[in-house]
Amino acid sequence: MLLRTRIIALAAAMVPAVAAALAVPAWLLLDERDARIGELTVARQAAVVSREIQRAAQPLTEAVWHVAADVTLARDDRAAAQARLRALAGPVERIEVIARGGRILLAEPPAAAVEGMVDAAAVLREYAPGTGSAGIELMDGDGLRLVAFLRDGPSQVIAAGVGFAPTLEAIGAALGGQALVADLAGRPLLPPEATGAWRSIDAVGARAATMPVAYRDEGRAMQIVPTMLLGSSGVPVARLFVMQDASRADRQHAVVLLVSGLVLVGVILTAGILLYRMLRAALEPLTDLAAVLRAIAGGDRLASAAVTARDDEIGQIARALDVLRSSGIALDRMETRDRLARRRHLALIGGELTRLAAVFDAAERDGVAALLRRLEQQEGAGGAGLAEAFQSMVESVLQRHARLEDLLAERTRDLEVVRQALDQRVLLERVVQELEVARRLQLESLPSVFPVSPAFEMHAAMWPAKEVGGDFYDVVTLADGSVAMMVGDASGKGVAAAIFVAMTRSLLRAAMTRGASPAEAMAQANAALAADNPTMMFATAFVAILDPATGRLRYANAGHNPPRVVDAASRQHPLGGADGIALGVVEDFVFDDRETVLTPGQTLVLFTDGVTEADRADGSLFGDDRLSAALVAHAGTLPTALVGHIATAVAGFAEGCPQADDITLLCLAYAGTAPALAA
Repeated sequence: MLLRTRIIALAAAMVPAVAAALAVPAWLLLDERDARIGELTVARQAAVVSREIQRAAQPLTEAVWHVAADVTLARDDRAAAQARLRALAGPVERIEVIARGGRILLAEPPAAAVEGMVDAAAVLREYAPGTGSAGIELMDGDGLRLVAFLRDGPSQVIAAGVGFAPTLEAIGAALGGQALVADLAGRPLLPPEATGAWRSIDAVGARAATMPVAYRDEGRAMQIVPTMLLGSSGVPVARLFVMQDASRADRQHAVVLLVSGLVLVGVILTAGILLYRMLRAALEPLTDLAAVLRAIAGGDRLASAAVTARDDEIGQIARALDVLRSSGIALDRMETRDRLARRRHLALIGGELTRLAAVFDAAERDGVAALLRRLEQQEGAGGAGLAEAFQSMVESVLQRHARLEDLLAERTRDLEVVRQALDQRVLLERVVQELEVARRLQLESLPSVFPVSPAFEMHAAMWPAKEVGGDFYDVVTLADGSVAMMVGDASGKGVAAAIFVAMTRSLLRAAMTRGASPAEAMAQANAALAADNPTMMFATAFVAILDPATGRLRYANAGHNPPRVVDAASRQHPLGGADGIALGVVEDFVFDDRETVLTPGQTLVLFTDGVTEADRADGSLFGDDRLSAALVAHAGTLPTALVGHIATAVAGFAEGCPQADDITLLCLAYAGTAPALAA
């Protein structure tokens, strides 16, 4: 296929693409314009509806203010109040005085129903005395009503209402169309005689529409614009539809589309004509130039084309052909000279390669010698043979060099591996020794001897999941004889968690010994931890102070598991209360103190989530239910025995699986005047 044919075919194929590229954006712009016009139409109609409703509600608002200002209605004489209300009603169809519970106190005309026009409870709840509003209410059996209301004092509401039909007619007149109202379920309300209009709304599916819906009726372009009508409490109660004649806007839209189409067709036709003329003027000389190129390719160095002198690409090609023809003639002369020079160069290079091959192995040297002999026998392939000889020699040198490099790298890697292994072993032994020291120091820092008192007995233990743990417990006897207890759990495990809980425990202990309450101690510790916490670690904690004489327990919780209280009758419950957040998260968080009283025979059990979140191979957790069962099963035992029973239950549940988290338990059995606990 000729180039001219291909270019014309391509141009013809591009015409629809260009038309589409112009038409699609234009269509999108028109569609966006229609959507924007629809939004503006809905907004304009909503503004007009709101204005007409406020205008119609003005007499109602004045009436309720007159009623609220009349002191006669506040007297006990109901007949006089009814007469005065009738005198104040004026043009209002109905006016009511409604009590807090929705009961109608006074009404004009006298009330036949027990509920008022507005929800009195909602008005009393949401409006201040002396304030009110207006809106539309859907009354049972009475259709739509325009209502204005006012909160009169602390316990009653005054409401005035008229039928919505006159307001609906005013809205239709203001918008230049027919206005109709349906309830939220789509049932027609006003006007009752507009059956034909409702059939048109149903035919175009406009009952649930939120944007204008266009349709045609007897050759006219019509549109239905919806608006939501809001009640006096601000919630939707009905839907308004306005049917308008949109023939003028439809004609303007059609004219815009016609003009746009004509402009597009004109642009495409003009571009096609100009393109055809340019191609014709440019491609005809190319045919003669192509014939000259074919002749030169066939060996005719004297072929030429009769192309007039021009400055465009065609003239450049013609001048290039003249240069090509002259260069071909000169090239024939140069080839003869180069052939002789190449023979001399190949002979010289071949001799040097023979000398270089003498340093190779016997097999490699024989291969290069064979290539050189073939080079001498085949004069025409001298360049290819020379390249092959060079390639063979280079490959031999590179292979020998690669073998030496591989051997050296292998020996270097072996030495590096041995050195790294020795360094790692020394480092590992040092880390193991340091972790063992840290583990021993952490466990020894926890109390192992607990306060002795005839009023209580306590015991605590911790089992770290790693060499060092992220849990802690502490017991402190305060200056007034009360006992402070604390249990905590830091985020994560290992050395970082151990350091963080050590800081937390020290801060809490220092605050408690200075006389701080549990909540104050947590607030002080939280402020110190959150102020400088680049690692974003945190710790949950439970702190309590027990008065041994009375059993009074003050406590505060910072996001920790609620402790359990167990009595001798095998009843147990969590120690509830508003929990705070973990320490180190929010710097100025306020913690709350809670109180309870331990009775003789009750046991307080503090624990960390390592107990309830202990798991086993099937993925199940020990959980709160199994902890409760263990507490109930061993209720009444001494704290030492109870801690051991719970630890045994957790270990039996895990079925030999590695411990996933630190486990900490602290038990306090309060005796008071009760007999001693069983072993």
